[in-house]
Amino acid sequence: MHFNSSDSLSNHSSKAVANNLAHLPAFSLVESLCRDIQKNNIVIGAPPGAGKSTILPLALLSSELKGKVLLMQPRRVVVRNLAGFLAKQLGEPVGQTIGYRIRGETKVSQQTRIELITEGVLTRMIQQDPELQGVAVIIFDEFHERSIHSDFGLALALEVQAGLREDLRLVVMSATLQLEPLNQLLEEHSPITVSHLSTEGRAYPVEVFYGKDTLAKDIVSNTVFAIKNAVSRHHGDILAFLPSRGVINAVERDIDIMSRHDNAVVLPLYGALSKAAQERAIFPDEHGRRKIILATNIAETSLTIEGVTVVIDSLWENSAQYHPSSDMTQLIMQRISQASAVQRTGRAGRVSEGVCYRLCSKESFERLAKHSAAQIEKEDITGLLLDTYAWGSRPSELALLTPPSATQESVALKKLQRLGCVDQNGVITNYGKSIAELPCQPHLANLLLTCKRGGSAFGEASISQAMQNAMRQAAPFIVALSESTELGQRNQGQNSPLVGDTLRGLSAKDRAQLLKLASRFERFVGLEKNGLSLSMLDDDAIGLCIAIAFPLQVAYLRTGGTQDIKSLQQKRHKRGPHSNTVSADYKLASGKGATIDSLTAASPYQWLAVLHGQHIDNTIKIRLAQPVSNSSLRAIFPNAFNEKKQVRLNQATGDVEARTITGFYAIDLESKPVSKEERGKNKSYWQQSTVEAWLNYLEAIPLKEWPLSDSDWQWWRRVKLAAKHNLPLQQGFDSDATWPKSLNDLVQHARQWLSEQLANCTSLKALQRLSWKTALSNGLTWSQQHALEQMLPTSVTLPTQREGKLDYRENGDVVLSVKLTEMYSQSVPIVIAGGKVIVICELLSPAGRPLQTTSDLNTFWQGSYKEIQKEMKGRYPKHFWPDDPAIAKPTNKTKKRM
Repeated sequence: MHFNSSDSLSNHSSKAVANNLAHLPAFSLVESLCRDIQKNNIVIGAPPGAGKSTILPLALLSSELKGKVLLMQPRRVVVRNLAGFLAKQLGEPVGQTIGYRIRGETKVSQQTRIELITEGVLTRMIQQDPELQGVAVIIFDEFHERSIHSDFGLALALEVQAGLREDLRLVVMSATLQLEPLNQLLEEHSPITVSHLSTEGRAYPVEVFYGKDTLAKDIVSNTVFAIKNAVSRHHGDILAFLPSRGVINAVERDIDIMSRHDNAVVLPLYGALSKAAQERAIFPDEHGRRKIILATNIAETSLTIEGVTVVIDSLWENSAQYHPSSDMTQLIMQRISQASAVQRTGRAGRVSEGVCYRLCSKESFERLAKHSAAQIEKEDITGLLLDTYAWGSRPSELALLTPPSATQESVALKKLQRLGCVDQNGVITNYGKSIAELPCQPHLANLLLTCKRGGSAFGEASISQAMQNAMRQAAPFIVALSESTELGQRNQGQNSPLVGDTLRGLSAKDRAQLLKLASRFERFVGLEKNGLSLSMLDDDAIGLCIAIAFPLQVAYLRTGGTQDIKSLQQKRHKRGPHSNTVSADYKLASGKGATIDSLTAASPYQWLAVLHGQHIDNTIKIRLAQPVSNSSLRAIFPNAFNEKKQVRLNQATGDVEARTITGFYAIDLESKPVSKEERGKNKSYWQQSTVEAWLNYLEAIPLKEWPLSDSDWQWWRRVKLAAKHNLPLQQGFDSDATWPKSLNDLVQHARQWLSEQLANCTSLKALQRLSWKTALSNGLTWSQQHALEQMLPTSVTLPTQREGKLDYRENGDVVLSVKLTEMYSQSVPIVIAGGKVIVICELLSPAGRPLQTTSDLNTFWQGSYKEIQKEMKGRYPKHFWPDDPAIAKPTNKTKKRM
């Protein structure tokens, strides 16, 4: 590799830079990259440890392209540390040739040639300057993480390249992503050709050990045991992957004494840590002690942690999940994918041979999803949709590797219309354009601009000037608390669930962090710089701000009357004179039921504005909320308190009822039935209302509670599997049709056929009797129905020529339960879906009891079959147990009848 002596590199030794990085496997791609980038976009596949994030951006400094290189990373902690590493290679501080720009922090200068960015920065750069003047190359690093920002940023960059900047070059780098769909996307939407480069990783062998399956409740104890075992058996630093900060703290407490005894230091590593704390975990210990690093999944990818030879993988992670029925996003603990596990394992083989302890069985590991779901499939896409509208496009028109579902788009559009960002014709409004310019989610941006406008935002509402000023103080803190998941949820489980109490109880460190985050938004409410103060916060203003930001999370005490409050006061009194806590039931404006504990006031509040809640079964557990008055709600939401005629499901009777309701969104404050005569005057309206009531009910309940029969569920799981593997459709017939990704999505496709049946469905019992499979199958095209029958059959032919029924499981497994003797002579795997799915054989004894589960019969015949054969000969001597079952005649009969 040769670095040109350009102005930006005049103070460096290009030879020294090359020699420092020549040992990286990605170095072999430098010549091809610098040559191909002149005319092509580039897709680079390289495993963890190849050095693609370091050597390749630096190599582009010596290419003939003129302009800045934007290097997009999905994680802020990686941006800071990678920028520091790249600058160090050039002998410079960060901010000169190498700079970075992340949310709330910028280090760039006129000399910056490589700028690392994240957190949607690219989207804002393109929105503000569609031609991206001065930018020569955009690198999308770690694209396999499939963040919304990466997916959307690539889609916008492709449009810029096609319409305005054919000289712009795009480089997409990935470690574990299946590259073929990405290649197809770029080849279809790019005006120039695509070059494909790949290299091997720089990894030493890592020995993998499996154990027993670790349930969520056992993560702490099993991890502690594994760490203690690793400390005694292995040398080198230990990196343990854990799902959350709370779990990290629990493990740290349990191994603290042990670590000090062994001259080791325990170091946490997660996104909310300070830069100094993160660097202590990343860099070698200054006292030479052995490091035990407890990390979330931020340590999976580009972040280089020297000295690690042991990885302990809990195989769990926290993932954001949006719930349309409650309009809430919460972190849920879930299993990681096999691809993520491979990334984690590779951390043990960066500097020498290593070991990895996976806290699960090998069989469970093989059943994990192959790849992680794209972020766009799990999270609220309201911000993405608004950015798309502001760009002048629609999601269906963008080059998205994973487009959002019709249901997701519908939910997001309704939210934008409720905010006034999009009109009823789907056109972005001037207010929507203003909202899109703010660096936060639309509902939070609406809060900031509403408080800035003050009295004019509330019409003739009687919000005093003093309260308007207090709301301007509170709004930036509510936005910061909402956007900082770790900080916002840190108080959960302590004495008070009230936001005001939480803010007053923050440690000095957390207060400083919150003030720093909030200061980013003070100018958007009209405050001068440094105009915020936590000591000036008003509790009533806090409640109003939360209600404006999250109107569907406003909660009303069931049923809110004086009698209910007296009843709760009596419950508290019965607990004794020293008890000041009580549990109260609420209903959210979204329609969901909710409960809250640890109310410290003399009486429970009639109205609460909820900031954080947790889904537990079909109820919301309120974690952080603030009281808000009825009069204030009516002042800021004058149109939400109204009378409407609706059809609702009576949960107590299971019947749908037509009623005239006065309320706040889905909260009923007063309700009375509609007479038969009145319903008869407008039959079509009430039938359509009945359809909407059932669709709203289905959208609100968990998937497992949908009223489908076993046969219906089997059919749906086949559809879901078809979507997962994107089964090809017969050429010439609906070849552009996409498989539905959720039942709600399928319902939208089959709405016309379902409506005919739901219109006359008057009870839950009637709902359960509907022919769901028949109705929903109409939501599939003919080609999809044909592909489903041909590629995901309900049965397969056994070696005995009998048809064996396939069981499609919720986790995506396809299982064939069959007597072991019927599988003699079958040595190759049974595959369906064009070879994409291997059927798992659950082999049974002659009495139908499970003996073994396997997807590799040939290995089974040669291995564990021998032990089973000995046992079966003794227990079932009348049956045929051959020594070589791979070539034996299959049978379902005894030896005498064969």
